[in-house]
Amino acid sequence: MDGHPNDLTTEEQLDAALERAKSYDPVRIVEAVYRPEPGLDLFVLTLSDGRRLVYPREDLQALKGSTREQAADFVVGKNGTDIFWPQLDEGHYLPNMLEGRTGTKQWMEQRLRLEVAA
Repeated sequence: MDGHPNDLTTEEQLDAALERAKSYDPVRIVEAVYRPEPGLDLFVLTLSDGRRLVYPREDLQALKGSTREQAADFVVGKNGTDIFWPQLDEGHYLPNMLEGRTGTKQWMEQRLRLEVAA
């Protein structure tokens, strides 16, 4: 081997890594509720780790220009890693939402400019 002896991975390290991978349980959406009442118009996502994410409808690019009826027609993906609106053929991926990304980079920058201008 050309690498440093300390760069080698032992069988024990590989076994330990495989065991950690088996027990890995990614955060997922366990419940999603849409609250379309006047003054709310919110999505509340409950996650497997107990956190709740709350998004006003206008903060989700997938719902840009949608009606409340279209927004109310959603499904959570079978693995709980996404939320999808079939009528709109749009959705959001949970890992992106956890990082604060609820749209494309361009859309997010535009939203930020609007917030700063207000």
